[in-house]
Amino acid sequence: MFLKKRRQIYVEVIDFNAMHVSTGKIGGYIKRLYREEGLSHIGYRIVNKNGLKRWVIYTLPDQKEVIQYFRDRCPGMVEEACRRAKEEAHEWVMWDNGFAEVKK
Repeated sequence: MFLKKRRQIYVEVIDFNAMHVSTGKIGGYIKRLYREEGLSHIGYRIVNKNGLKRWVIYTLPDQKEVIQYFRDRCPGMVEEACRRAKEEAHEWVMWDNGFAEVKK
């Protein structure tokens, strides 16, 4: 009768147009955030919203700095920063609970 509330693995912090942003660019953007902003535990995925491809950036629910960083920015700012980012090859770290993040 009682539904057990499932613990949320990740929080979506922002989504933006994927038309002009490659995986190498978004990877480079996230790795720059790791290096220059000291952020961590960030991942991304692509989704189809109403027929449009969108990048979704997500993090762990306890990563307050990451969440606030993206609250302070609009999707257009993040898209433009990704478009300007240097393409970087990147690897993924998969956690036992299913969370996947870009490796530092």
